[in-house]
Amino acid sequence: EEESEPETNEEENLASPPTFDEIQPEPENDLESVPESETTLVENETEATDESDENLNIEEMAQTEEVDIDEVVERQKPRRKYQLPSSELLANPVNVSDTFTRDELIERANYLTQSLATFGVEGKVVNVHPGPIITLFEVEPAEGVRVNKFVALADDLARVMEASSVRVIAPIPGKSSVGIEIPNLNPATVFFKSVVNSPEFAEAESILSLAVGKTTSGEIATLDLAKMPHLLIAGTTGSGKSVCINTIICSIIYRATPDEVKFVMIDPKKVEMTLYRQLEGYHLLKMEDIQEPIVTSVDNAILALRALEKEMDRRYNVLADAVVRNIGEYNEKMQNTDESIMPYIILVIDELADLMMLSAKDVEAPIARLAQLSRAVGIHLVIATQRPSVDVITGVIKANFPSRIAFQVASKVDSRTIIDQTGADKLIGRGDMLHLGTGSSDVTRMHNAFLTLEEIEAVMNHVSDQPKPDEMILPTVREAVATEFGGDGDSSSDELFNDAVALVITHQQGSISLLQRRLKVGYSRAARLIDQMEQTGVVGPFTGSKAREVLVDETYLEMIRE
Repeated sequence: EEESEPETNEEENLASPPTFDEIQPEPENDLESVPESETTLVENETEATDESDENLNIEEMAQTEEVDIDEVVERQKPRRKYQLPSSELLANPVNVSDTFTRDELIERANYLTQSLATFGVEGKVVNVHPGPIITLFEVEPAEGVRVNKFVALADDLARVMEASSVRVIAPIPGKSSVGIEIPNLNPATVFFKSVVNSPEFAEAESILSLAVGKTTSGEIATLDLAKMPHLLIAGTTGSGKSVCINTIICSIIYRATPDEVKFVMIDPKKVEMTLYRQLEGYHLLKMEDIQEPIVTSVDNAILALRALEKEMDRRYNVLADAVVRNIGEYNEKMQNTDESIMPYIILVIDELADLMMLSAKDVEAPIARLAQLSRAVGIHLVIATQRPSVDVITGVIKANFPSRIAFQVASKVDSRTIIDQTGADKLIGRGDMLHLGTGSSDVTRMHNAFLTLEEIEAVMNHVSDQPKPDEMILPTVREAVATEFGGDGDSSSDELFNDAVALVITHQQGSISLLQRRLKVGYSRAARLIDQMEQTGVVGPFTGSKAREVLVDETYLEMIRE
């Protein structure tokens, strides 16, 4: 009987197919095949990973709102037949970046956490802020971990994350976490048109609002030059410094007419601002005794600075007579009268280092005085240099420029010189910048808007087609330059003339810089001494960058001594 029962069961099994539940493996068998300790470990790791992914906060990239600047009500007001440029002159934005998906951001965050642990720094990524050019990872340090350890790992993290450079913010201002900024694999381009057509710029109240670019999270970044009130820009060649100057100039041209804003442009390199010559008769301020629309020579630059100083003093007298405190109150008061408004004046110097090298004394003093006093009368300074060393950006100049922009620089020392802290040496170039705001020690990372030469040319052609406004001419102060610097009067009666001739004959070199160094005089006085030597036949004519030829020998020196 016991043997017959299995046979009956086999026949039943053959007659009816097995059910799904019958062929499923029993859970006890799986647990038997895996040790209990390993099973618990796998479950804990899975739960920990899932929990960390759930706790990781990934923010959405900021979506910028777009308006048409040509339709803004403020631009429709009658402005003496002058039409502001249209945004149609600018190139349309093209999105060529590949944004990370959520899974990719989680993967990079986990890899960053593992990399930190590999170097012996415990921390956990708690927030991810994706942007058009860089992604910011907020790392919460473990108990007892010092933030300085994160700063020391910047170069190692750049290697591990396969990035050109990594900037560490230790800590993020106002938070307990450390920020690690890693460049995207395919960074986007911030187009000038997308910033111009943003509500932040198109609907701004100030006519000196600047369309700078975007922040690291993709939000529109604008600055108000009237509140800065002056701006100092530094960066190496190719970092985006010249493009930034172009965006500043074009931003103001998009908002203000020639009656409202005038420019004084000083370009010692002679090639950076050639496109803006078409602004002559419009936005460019004309000065007596300066024939070139864009100032390029050092002599004319000193004359322009002195003329602005004199204009500043004149404007203060006008404000005092009108019983107002600043240019805004004055223009508002003059709207109901027949008096013309007082235009803002913006001084743009493209390369300060060249001017400081040739005539530091004659350049530094008027720049410092203008920076200290000119805000109330509507004169603002925008100065750029590619060599942010202490002999160019002196303490006097730096103290009067609280608002500064640092593009990529060569060393940490240069970064400290411009923004009082490191970080600019870790930027990736091509418009990547740090902005130090007025009255703050914290910097903000931004990406400057890109503006092509073709777009600038289109804007200049539009301006040159508009009716010309009333011309404004500033008187120059050539005589003041001759008497104030070095205490000299007319060059023909200069008491240092014989000493200067002796130096030139002894060294057989008719050089202005030689006289500046040996006689300890300013550029203007040394230049007049050389001019007097040319008139008396001691040296030859001007030959460009080379020193003038000396036409006499030591016998002439003996003759003038007698």
